[in-house]
Amino acid sequence: MLTVVGGKLTTYRAMAEETVDAVVAHLGRGATRSVTARLPLVGAAPRRVLDRVAAPARLVARYGTEAPAVLALGTEPVAPGRPETVGELRFAVAAEGARTVADLLDRRTRIGLVPADRTAAVPAAASALT
Repeated sequence: MLTVVGGKLTTYRAMAEETVDAVVAHLGRGATRSVTARLPLVGAAPRRVLDRVAAPARLVARYGTEAPAVLALGTEPVAPGRPETVGELRFAVAAEGARTVADLLDRRTRIGLVPADRTAAVPAAASALT
């Protein structure tokens, strides 16, 4: 049994790569290294491609080539004075596997860090989950 502990969202790919390599080595399945480092994240593209994506710069910076899909899911703000949109919440549910209000507000968008913003955003988050 292998156990992975620690880390954070910014290191999950490196940790996953090391874990898979360790399992493959332990099982004696060859000396093949994980291809993770060579696989781009969904939405990743060269700057010249991202510069042509038809969506607001904030969405392109966060979602890359997926920004138009996020935009198409809704442009209404999640909470007054916040830039996040219902499209971002819906995208997190449809494409990223978000399943709870806490996941949407605390991990996907970080709105939950400010109690007043969290309270204002809960209805939109709950709606995105249905």
